[in-house]
Amino acid sequence: MILHNIHAWLICLAISVTWPSAADWPTYRHDNQRSAITAERLKLPLAKRWQMIPAQPPSPAWAKPAKFDFFVSPQSRKPLVHRLAYDHAYHVTSVGDRVFYGSSAEHTVHCLDAHSGKEKWVYFTDGPVRFAPSIHNGRVYTGSDDGTAYCLDTTTGKLIWSYTAGSEKNTLIPNDGRLVSPWSVRSSIAVDSGTAYFTSGFFPHEGVYMNALDAVTGKVTKRQHWKQHHLNKGSFQGYMLLSNSRIYMPGGRSTPFYFDRLTGKSLGQFAKGNGMGSFALLADNRIFHGPADRSGGVLTEAGLSGDKAASHTDALDMIVDARSMFLLTTSKISAMSRSSRRTLWNKSIETGSAMALAGETLFVGSQDKVSAYNAFNGRLLWSNEVPGQALGLTVANGALLVSTDTGAIISFGQATDHPSAWILF
Repeated sequence: MILHNIHAWLICLAISVTWPSAADWPTYRHDNQRSAITAERLKLPLAKRWQMIPAQPPSPAWAKPAKFDFFVSPQSRKPLVHRLAYDHAYHVTSVGDRVFYGSSAEHTVHCLDAHSGKEKWVYFTDGPVRFAPSIHNGRVYTGSDDGTAYCLDTTTGKLIWSYTAGSEKNTLIPNDGRLVSPWSVRSSIAVDSGTAYFTSGFFPHEGVYMNALDAVTGKVTKRQHWKQHHLNKGSFQGYMLLSNSRIYMPGGRSTPFYFDRLTGKSLGQFAKGNGMGSFALLADNRIFHGPADRSGGVLTEAGLSGDKAASHTDALDMIVDARSMFLLTTSKISAMSRSSRRTLWNKSIETGSAMALAGETLFVGSQDKVSAYNAFNGRLLWSNEVPGQALGLTVANGALLVSTDTGAIISFGQATDHPSAWILF
């Protein structure tokens, strides 16, 4: 049944929105709905092709919370869930024979050869780069904590255009050991239909800019291009999502906000409560967002009208098709009917942290391991070791790319007799 639902969802989505080539993974979680679903299929088992170990591990924007919630649940000692964990690994995107990632430690954007892992080029910014670059029509779009959005050539890494929403007000101030701008780009850059969308700023009292620029020129040149300033409306942090008519922004420690895509004007915020955090995905007319409440992972499912529909207790990651859901907690993977919430199958797992659905295969990242399961029945198909917590999974052009909290990026591909490569940056 799950296999049928996956195929139905892919056909439905292909009709409603324009997806990139099935072989590519051009933005975080594959598309601007952050589905983490691709039609790319990998023949198992996989073997390690190369592993990149950076000189410096990720430097997150926000320190982890206290280990336990001693105020609300001192007896249970239930761990607090980190709600701002978008930059705890170097998440990658991949198009053609190239792999891209940004570094929060080195303030750089990198392009690697997808087959060997060797660096092709590097571009330096003036602040941490915390989000995976988006690739569109031969260009790399990325934002930095220096307050600037950048457009680079995918082949050479040369700057095509840059845009600083704070303009003359832009400055760098100390923040958790780094110099950052009050108008840091903490939304990623979402590119669609010739327009690049992103936010600038995360301090509500300073105001946050919502931007829509011509993706080719980096300018406000047409009616659908704009810059809106939102004062004391919230702190926008996390990967931006796009529907046909709206922009959705995670709220960090609050629930997501939504905006009119044509004007950038604020339309509202989802009901306050559970489901706050920097994770969000869109599926049909629902947004899934979280985690978490104060002392446990919770993903909330809500309609695009803003009405709360359901909460999924302790879910840390989720993949949703038209009729089914795959839910990941720190201890279990579950496949569930979307309409009835009936469990189709579940598997125990230790310290689960990320998922990606490639054809009929569900890839799952956990502590020191990445695994592959049959999406139809949950049968374990393959697993391999990785250094650290596997927080990012990318499936593109015949490879599985795994990003861990150590900063490592590991490429798995079709098993061969060639030795794997180790790359130290």
